[in-house]
Amino acid sequence: MNQYFQNKVVIITGGGGGIGKAIISQLLVLNAKVAAIDIAIDALVENENLLTINCDITNKVNVSKSIKTITKHFGKIDILINNAGITHIRKFENLSEDLFDKVMAINFTSAVDITRLCLPHLFKTQGQIVALSSVAGFAPLYGRTAYSASKHAMQGVFGSLAAEIKDEGVSVTIVCPSFVKSRPELQAKESPDSLSPGAMKKSTGGEEISPDKAAQLIIKAIRQRQSYLYLGRVSKVARLLFSLFPSLYMKLMSKGAKKELESI
Repeated sequence: MNQYFQNKVVIITGGGGGIGKAIISQLLVLNAKVAAIDIAIDALVENENLLTINCDITNKVNVSKSIKTITKHFGKIDILINNAGITHIRKFENLSEDLFDKVMAINFTSAVDITRLCLPHLFKTQGQIVALSSVAGFAPLYGRTAYSASKHAMQGVFGSLAAEIKDEGVSVTIVCPSFVKSRPELQAKESPDSLSPGAMKKSTGGEEISPDKAAQLIIKAIRQRQSYLYLGRVSKVARLLFSLFPSLYMKLMSKGAKKELESI
């Protein structure tokens, strides 16, 4: 595995914490060169193999400048990991337009924008794109309409893009995690504010995957140029249950989510 990532240039959004930070740490051990983009990147210490860029990924001008900085610094792009994202827990009737738009902008639109900028470079290296989706990318989630919309959109775009760029030698990996304990200090709650995807529910109803374990499995999927990674037992069960017994999935999922909202 060391040789696969040797001197590969990897861009990762949302690299300041959680899964992103864990992926960066493991990639550096594997001798990759990493450019980490985040709105809060101070927790990472820059070195010759790690370039840190403080950037609001919803700002197209700043994102464009960031890609130019990266290509000037490292000379190429081999892998783009669209990891940045936020979540919320609020019924649609109580969800403000601003928060809905914010979730879509960070989770979906920004990933499309940065992919568009990186694609010419990835064609040159026959590189890879990784899209961090969620269970919400293939199945409904009660109380998370904006989050589900953003992740469904992400899977639609990157799944279709995979077909379009396959002949150019560029592959796409879509990752669908369930519960990753990436930000244990946060807890998902109903409020006007949105939180990082690492914000845990009071009761997940399933196992929590550590950021290090999640990063290990994601890196393995990248090395194997895997099309999809259903990360965690809950993700795998939800996929099968929603595909085969959608009514049962909706009943069980809604029951748990309603209890969660009531407990906030």
